[in-house]
Amino acid sequence: MNLILRAMKKNHELLYLPMICFTLFVLSFLFESINDVLSGYVKIMLHPSILLTDYFAVGGIGGTLLNAATIMLFNLLLLKFMKVKFTGSIYAGILIITGFSFFGKNIINTIPIYIGVYLYLLFKKEKVEKYISVLLFSSGISPLVSYAMFGTNLEYYISIPFGIVSGIVAGLILPSLLDKTKNFSGACNLYNTGFALGIISVFFYSIFRLLNLEVNTNLVLDNTHKNFLIALLLTISLVYIVGSIIAEPSLFKKYNMLLKEEGTLGSDFLDKYGANLVMFNFGTLALLATGLVFFIPTIPMDGIIFGTIIASLGFSSYGLQLRNLIPVWLGAIVYMAISNNMFNSISIVMSFFFVSCLSPITGKYSIIAGFLAGFLHLMIIPLLLDFQGGFDLYNNGFCAGFVAFFLSAIFDSINNFIMLRKEKRTSD
Repeated sequence: MNLILRAMKKNHELLYLPMICFTLFVLSFLFESINDVLSGYVKIMLHPSILLTDYFAVGGIGGTLLNAATIMLFNLLLLKFMKVKFTGSIYAGILIITGFSFFGKNIINTIPIYIGVYLYLLFKKEKVEKYISVLLFSSGISPLVSYAMFGTNLEYYISIPFGIVSGIVAGLILPSLLDKTKNFSGACNLYNTGFALGIISVFFYSIFRLLNLEVNTNLVLDNTHKNFLIALLLTISLVYIVGSIIAEPSLFKKYNMLLKEEGTLGSDFLDKYGANLVMFNFGTLALLATGLVFFIPTIPMDGIIFGTIIASLGFSSYGLQLRNLIPVWLGAIVYMAISNNMFNSISIVMSFFFVSCLSPITGKYSIIAGFLAGFLHLMIIPLLLDFQGGFDLYNNGFCAGFVAFFLSAIFDSINNFIMLRKEKRTSD
């Protein structure tokens, strides 16, 4: 027991992430036969994976859980091989990958993009460790690879190389584009990579149309595993909360400090407060999300929503906390009430949870600004899916970039005006 406690205090994040990975692997073989699991896994690998595709509907519960376990293991081993120190952004990257592995990411559509990012770093003679977060988040455009390979009417000897090249090119472009867009949102969009990938997706979507390759977004769902997914999410949240408290009983003092953080892009909670507090922060937010799904019957719980919750709350290590999240959620809820769309569609529920990426606006400006961010995000998001063709899994990050840019400009101007007025009064 003492050995376990020491491990939790020293390498909490390294203890829990492999535990989640192992749990997903074991669960994948509990509900279906080995043949069905492997067959479902192969179906996922060969699926176009365009937004929105619930992998439960494609490969079954076993194949989906195996996909999540394998892609999580692949990335953990990659980090281990590179001997990379865990940071808040890396932790968020692992969880966002795991979340989207339930509806869009797999090994096949991820590797070409990773190769592209690596080639960029090779050409620029940059250290991979410096851009490891970019590498992890780059797979947000993975449906581009799958759709090019398996979603067109091209012969496989053409489509498969086309998909690989598309992924490599996207990976090559991303780091340079991120350097150009990193200041666009005023550090108020936690999914800044999603904004850059949205731009890349727009151009690829245009190329597909130019080549007369039809791109159709779809909605593939499986709502038959709701109770299992709620139980799994509840278990994860409780394990994180209880485990972190056992490892560090005094963390509540630091938690009050964390709640005062602005949470702007670059806020590394893991480095500043330690792994135990990050685990507690994640567990608390996950428990709140579980309660919402359980007590609001109109909220569906499938692979897409489960993955969305895991992916969005992964940023509990990198800017997201309860105090800056609530105003954004309230703004989103008010918009849903006005539009008579109260949690009654898969896209609106996804946007509600992913609107958390705008939580830094609350911390940087005010509760009112956070409220407006949530409201505007849900108002604009339906317009952007068709705009980028469904290739960018981080479509909410794409939308949030515009919302953050708009509100940052407004509130910066207001703050500057107030400061000038104060200076004038002081001089008078």
